[in-house]
Amino acid sequence: MGIWAWVQPVDRIWKVVTDAEKGMLSVYDEKSQLIQERNGLTREEVSFIEQNFLGVVATCLTSEETAAPLVVDIVKPEPEFNYMYA
Repeated sequence: MGIWAWVQPVDRIWKVVTDAEKGMLSVYDEKSQLIQERNGLTREEVSFIEQNFLGVVATCLTSEETAAPLVVDIVKPEPEFNYMYA
């Protein structure tokens, strides 16, 4: 099972939960509301998504050595003032 923090370009952080044994992938927004869920994926498909997509755009919050996922508080960065949008 993997937990990923996927930072969006509009100062949002989505949580992605993957589980190769169950063949599922779930994406949650910053309010912990389910955005998308995929079930019935093969172990190879989940591994491919983790390595080639999430490995590039997200930060893994779990370690392969630990059995239980690490609990990490994700702090939303303060947006900087942009004069273009003022």
